[in-house]
Amino acid sequence: MGSRGAFVDVNSGNFSFIAGGQHYKSIGVLSNNPNVKIIVQDSSNVKAPEYSHTPERIYAVVKYGALKHVAYYDENHKQAISIDFAHAHKGVKPHRHIYMSHNKNDPGIPPTAEEKRLIKQIKKEFHLK
Repeated sequence: MGSRGAFVDVNSGNFSFIAGGQHYKSIGVLSNNPNVKIIVQDSSNVKAPEYSHTPERIYAVVKYGALKHVAYYDENHKQAISIDFAHAHKGVKPHRHIYMSHNKNDPGIPPTAEEKRLIKQIKKEFHLK
């Protein structure tokens, strides 16, 4: 699995990895939804990958046994929604970012009920904090 934005050119379908990027390791998929992949990156600042090799994938990003991000990708392999557990945004934790917007003026948006159910299932199945 490659790093955050580490593909050479997603738009042209070149999914070769750029050398020196953050790399993630897959530790499994959700039992009832193989499109939800659990990935780990424990060696530096962890952010959800900007792109996915698989369109419409969901990645749960784990660092040191804790869920850090749940990221949803669109049909063009690009991150559409990222749910961040590491810090509060405008008093909301966890909170959502839409299409990589991390503007400090964006409102703090909580996860939807459906996203909360998925988060609960991921944490339970993979024994995450």
